[in-house]
Amino acid sequence: MPLIFQFGQTMPRTTTPKSADRLTQHQRRLLRELEEITSLLKLDYRDIRSYEPAARTPLLERMKRQFIIGEVITSYTLTDEHLNARIAQFFFGRKKSFIMLWKTKRFKVFNYHVLEELSLMAKLRFVKSISTVPKAVAADIERLNALRNGLAHAFFPENLRRSKPEWKGKNIFTIEGLRAFLEDMTKIGAFFLHLSPEELDIL
Repeated sequence: MPLIFQFGQTMPRTTTPKSADRLTQHQRRLLRELEEITSLLKLDYRDIRSYEPAARTPLLERMKRQFIIGEVITSYTLTDEHLNARIAQFFFGRKKSFIMLWKTKRFKVFNYHVLEELSLMAKLRFVKSISTVPKAVAADIERLNALRNGLAHAFFPENLRRSKPEWKGKNIFTIEGLRAFLEDMTKIGAFFLHLSPEELDIL
């Protein structure tokens, strides 16, 4: 069975000690790229001692924010994709896979000129009109939309009157806030994949 991971989930770790020495050539290349990317972006928190002492605290704070902002935006785009799938299935059915549909001009036109033009909230309203969406899921998607807008459009989202960097009253830049956010994102993914959050963990 293929592995399916929902963004925000804890990835399974092997308990075999020697497995760390069994990286494939492709995996080793990816690891080198990740090390270079984190260095270029100054997200190499494990190497924080290589920076000047006065720069360490602001750098660590920025790293933390970037990791969390990246997760929020990724969750937003994944939720957008779930909504796209529901809308596309309404118009094109479920007999053909999306890989097959993408080979047709009709489906491409639908994506380019309909789905790409709709906002997340417009897509949510449409999906609610054609299917049952639990109130809790719909409310969390609305919260996700507001949170993403604040983080994506303001360098200091704390200063916004609306769209503050909070998740259900908790600061998203805290462990408590992030954990609550990730738990709710898992529930959103489970709803669209017709699975329970527990089932997502074992796939």
